[in-house]
Amino acid sequence: MQGADVCDPGQRDYCLFLNGFKYNRNGSCRRHDNAYGIAGGGREAERRRADAAFFRGLRQEGDPMAVPVWLAVRTFGWFFFNYHGFPWRGQLVRKIFPRY
Repeated sequence: MQGADVCDPGQRDYCLFLNGFKYNRNGSCRRHDNAYGIAGGGREAERRRADAAFFRGLRQEGDPMAVPVWLAVRTFGWFFFNYHGFPWRGQLVRKIFPRY
């Protein structure tokens, strides 16, 4: 279902700055979070692989925002998911917004 609104409105929205209902973005964002953010990750090579899989998922769904989203994730992803321990460890977004 390319481009269809296939996200269940009752599920958590994993997309922070985009409409998760379009182009199944929520599914792509959830898989990305699980691949790197939630499952641990930490090394730059692991982050690069997770980001590349995220980009491929967006492209597969026909999302016209795939390139800008991938660039934003590559540039700012460290801010949300930091597993190096400095200056914090884990998901910063959950430290700032605990109910997210």
